Amino acid sequence: MNSVHLKDMMVVEGLGVDIADDEISVSVQTLNASEASSGESMQGNMTVVTAEKGNTVYHAISNLGNYLSKKIFFGQNKLIVFSRDLAETQFDVNIDYFLRSSDSRPDVAVCLSDSKAQDIIESKENDTHVPIEDVVYLIKNGQDSGKSMYITVGEFLNIYYDKTSDISIPMLEMDDETKNAKLKGIGIFNKDKLVYVTNDNETKGYTFIKGKIKTTSIEFEDKDLGKIVVDILNPKVKNRTEIRDGKVVFITEIKAELMINEIENGILISLDKEKMERIRRLACDKVEILCRKSFYACQNHGSDAFRVGEYLAKDNPKSYELVSEQWDDYFPTVEYEVSADIALKKISDNTQLD
Repeated sequence: MNSVHLKDMMVVEGLGVDIADDEISVSVQTLNASEASSGESMQGNMTVVTAEKGNTVYHAISNLGNYLSKKIFFGQNKLIVFSRDLAETQFDVNIDYFLRSSDSRPDVAVCLSDSKAQDIIESKENDTHVPIEDVVYLIKNGQDSGKSMYITVGEFLNIYYDKTSDISIPMLEMDDETKNAKLKGIGIFNKDKLVYVTNDNETKGYTFIKGKIKTTSIEFEDKDLGKIVVDILNPKVKNRTEIRDGKVVFITEIKAELMINEIENGILISLDKEKMERIRRLACDKVEILCRKSFYACQNHGSDAFRVGEYLAKDNPKSYELVSEQWDDYFPTVEYEVSADIALKKISDNTQLD
């Protein structure tokens, strides 16, 4: 009895939140229902972008209704984008809406924009039908290859209200040439403030530790073989904590397979068992280095983005009870260990090793 026809609604595909003139600006990418329901073959972008300001997120969304002739429908929203300046200054007072509003859904993806959130919402993504869909695919595929992470509203809020954990959110920026969104690391938070954005190496290490990577490429050098590029396949990750000499030790163990992609001097130098073992060991070392860089980047900025406190609660509940109330003081003393065991399975897709 409360149903509303599609043509009578503004179907939201993406929502952006910015700070603008001491107010909150909300921009929405909505489906152009007349384009979607026309009998003609759809070509190009079939969305429109609308923005409005208000004292809060709720007020800004309410004010959108003053300029839209149809009811705003959030049931199909795919992405929420927060601007970097909001994440650095006013994040805590502008996320309550997404916790309590009936319009908010726990399965919607969340990301940050290095500039204005509205820039991402207005991105044309090569004039695809629904640009925000492509942006969400960009984030998901980036996580699979170790270039980003994917987090939903539900996951984000669970971490945000955890006693010891800190949130982390993928960061996007606009490409000046293509005018499309592109990946730019992971935003690391200390409590409710964005404090750091990871570089490429730290991002890859982050996704290794989190066990999110499916397949990724890494590059390193050997004095004889030159530059080497390999694919790391199907990594399996186990994280745990131990107490040693009164200190918390966070341990990451990685098992994976390796496929050689490119060797700079591969044509000139034959690959015997010794050289292949050297490549394998160098790959293990590189993965361990990436993980250390990522962990220490978070630790140096006071961010328990890897949820070490939560692992401690599971592995050593008595120790957790002793330190959880002062976790900010204890976290900088956490020691980190990582070991990578990578098996060399293939030289290429068509060449199986004995």
